[in-house]
Amino acid sequence: QEIFMKKVVLNQSEMNELKKPNAGSGGWQSLLEGLERKVNYQTGELTLTDSDLERIQRYAFDYGNGGWESRLIAVFGRHLGRNLGR
Repeated sequence: QEIFMKKVVLNQSEMNELKKPNAGSGGWQSLLEGLERKVNYQTGELTLTDSDLERIQRYAFDYGNGGWESRLIAVFGRHLGRNLGR
């Protein structure tokens, strides 16, 4: 299975949004925590795998809006578009 990657460079506002505390535990929280660990906070660089992209899209649009959609759009909308690549 081939893995595709997309490199993005987050600005300070996007990094701040990504670093906001996550209440509870579960898939949404593990997605954000995993992305937080992958960011180079000196350069803003973040490499997204196809799995990351699929999860970002799924959590933004497939489970209703619990604030996830707007938060993911705030972090990735500039890079992936308003529909986060869908």
